[in-house]
Amino acid sequence: MRVLMISLDRGLFGRGYSGDVIERHKKYANLAGSLDIIVFASDKFQDLIIQENLRVFSTKSKKPSHFKGAFSLAKKLFNENPYDLLVTQEFASPVGKKIKQEFGLPWLVNVHGMFFSMSWLKISLPKWYLFYRIKSAIKLADGFRVNNEQIKNQLLMWGLRKPVFVQPTPIDIEKFSAQGGSASGGKNQNSKLTILYVGRLSKEKNVAMLIAVTKGLKLDFELQIVGSGLEEEKLKILAGNDQRIKFLGPKKFEALPEIFKAADIFVLPSNTESFGQVLLQASAAGCTIVSTKTTGGTNLIKSGENGILIGIGDRDSLTRALELLLSDEGLRARLGNTARERVKNLDSNSGIEKTVTFWQEIAKKIQ
Repeated sequence: MRVLMISLDRGLFGRGYSGDVIERHKKYANLAGSLDIIVFASDKFQDLIIQENLRVFSTKSKKPSHFKGAFSLAKKLFNENPYDLLVTQEFASPVGKKIKQEFGLPWLVNVHGMFFSMSWLKISLPKWYLFYRIKSAIKLADGFRVNNEQIKNQLLMWGLRKPVFVQPTPIDIEKFSAQGGSASGGKNQNSKLTILYVGRLSKEKNVAMLIAVTKGLKLDFELQIVGSGLEEEKLKILAGNDQRIKFLGPKKFEALPEIFKAADIFVLPSNTESFGQVLLQASAAGCTIVSTKTTGGTNLIKSGENGILIGIGDRDSLTRALELLLSDEGLRARLGNTARERVKNLDSNSGIEKTVTFWQEIAKKIQ
């Protein structure tokens, strides 16, 4: 089966922090047969052949032109060698609709849920316009993969009666698992406590809030920031000469498990987060988690049970959470242990296999 995917995940080009996204898509390609991925990206990103049956293409476009660039590229690729199935993220649905209408391809939409969120929409006319374009476009989809039952129920409320497969994004967390002993409370017993952030250094991740808050804390700790991005230089200026804040740069996926395992507290301060795979990785490592109430955060974290949730952009709540966790070893241990227990049975390979089986079912059903 030949699959064409349209994605927003620039981690597929292997730059900065990309988690296990490349390894995951290798598995998709091997199980499906062949996978080409078009990614909304600028001309700074070059096309990449990861393996014979897995190719990644950049739209080489600016934000307003991503849909047009993706359609032109999809048309070129389809004319070279037709596909059996189209898979898009929900934010690429407008171009997915156009490709389906042009080529009659079976079309599956991955819905992560962020575009349902009022915290994402806010009072933004462009976002509301995109919301209605997505909502209109997905009516033509032949099936959906969603991260949780809440998203499935939302689609049903909209009157969409196409097949819906509930399968969280399959993340390989086995290497991150903390083995034995207590979790967060037992880490770094002979050294200062470590607060960790891993991800892109981009505006929507709001790492600036984390730096501003930690600079104001009168406690001994180390903040480690792993990743790279357009905001890096601004963030370094914001950090100033605070020796507690360390920029570790981008790290290969293989290096991340030990970084997570050594951390006591993991903070995800994002303004938007549709899933948040780093929350699963931090949970597996037994970190105590502080996350903003994004779609990804609220889906994975129950405040007071396996982490602490704070309001998006809420500096005061982040300050209080970090002050509490840095001073209460017992609370860190309880939250970290619960987080680890809740993810220990996740099986990424099974999730990938089930996802590709669903692809095959949609492709056969529509043919």
